[in-house]
Parts: sequence; structure tokens; C-alpha cells
Amino acid sequence: MFEKRSLVLVAGIGRGPFDELAPVLDRQKLEVVRVATPENSIELARSEKVDLVILDAEPSTMSLQEIIRKVRAESSASSKTSLLVLATPETVDAARELLGRGVNRVMLMGDPPEIVGQRVADLLTIAPRTTFRLSTRLLIEVADGSVEALGAVVNLSASGLLVETDTEFEPGQHVVFSINVENQDEPLSAKAEVVRQAHYERDGIEGIGVRFLAFAGDGRQRLDAILEEALRNSSP
Repeated sequence: MFEKRSLVLVAGIGRGPFDELAPVLDRQKLEVVRVATPENSIELARSEKVDLVILDAEPSTMSLQEIIRKVRAESSASSKTSLLVLATPETVDAARELLGRGVNRVMLMGDPPEIVGQRVADLLTIAPRTTFRLSTRLLIEVADGSVEALGAVVNLSASGLLVETDTEFEPGQHVVFSINVENQDEPLSAKAEVVRQAHYERDGIEGIGVRFLAFAGDGRQRLDAILEEALRNSSP
């Protein structure tokens, strides 16, 4: 049986930056299609479903906003794809204005390839490819008990989640999540470990990325059901 690989469309990324990123993408066993300009991505993305589009922030003849609008149009096969923009220091502010308006992540061309590769992996493991916004309560384990914090889940996958929160955490810290899920009477509870801090410049939010350690009750089954339903709803 052939292994199904995620299809990544890379548009307008110059040879130097792409050559640095290519080995990271190759290790993730991705099928990569490269086109010369962001404008060239439109026809392919609209005609064939791709799992991720990586765009240069500075198109040649069209605005970045217009390209994103065409890729995400209802008639596009890739309307629900994840979208990552790589920008220069001169173009990054304009690109960030499109976060939440078709763009999932903005990073700098000069960011280390391994970090860009991790964000690619994050976007490809989001199930479904749609925005989550679930309120959550976080209990932080401290020496004399626990401290409560509030946040919002914005990325959800089988292995972990991305949470927007003002509370500061340290990698390796353990937290207990209580996630409010629509149409479910009981929150989904899980213990997790903080694996990284999320920053606006790279993730579009301030918060944390965590990986699940253990679930309370039938939490794992409920999470799987949520992801399966969301995948069905996001299918073209």
C-alpha cells in the first residue's frame, strides 16, 4: 500500500531560503510542489486540494490579500487549507495584518529552518484545518497546590494543543486542562506538558503549545470524536 503524503505548495520562496528549508520538509515525508511566484499558486490550489500553502509575503503583480482571497474562495479545492506566510522584516507587519483573515501563521525568512519546519508540522497535524476557539481553564501545579488561569484553545490535534493565554509558563511545566466543548455537558479534562511558548510573531497568538500526557475518564475517545467530526465538516 502506498503511503499518502501531505501535499505542500511552496510559492515564491527564493532558491536560498528554499534550499535551507527543503531538507526539513523532506524529513517530514511531504510531497512538495514549488512554483515561482505567489500568483502561480492560485490556479493549482484552486484546482487541486493541498494540505498547506507556503507563500512569499511579497507577490509580483497582485496583493497578498487578493491571492489569499482567491485560494480560500468557496469554489477553491484548497479553501480550507492551512496557510503560512514567510516575510522579510520589511513585509512582516503587512503580512501579520492578515492573521485570522486567511493566514494561519507568519514567520520570517531568516527564522531557523528547524523552527519553520516545526510550524509546518503544527499546521499539518491540526485536525481539522479549521479554526478552533474553545474556552479552557488551566490548573498550574505549584509547590503549595495549584493556580488557576484562563485561556482559549486555538489549535487542537490528537497529540496536543495551542492555547492563547496571558499567563506565563515554562517548558516542561505540567498543567491540567479543562476544555469547554460545544454541545457537551462535561468539559474535556487532560493533563499536559508545556513544550514551548507561543509568540505572536510566529504563531499569531501569545500562549503555549502543550502535548497531552493523560486524559480523565473517556477524554481520549471524546477528543477523537471531536477531531473526526471536524474533519468531516472541513472536507470539500
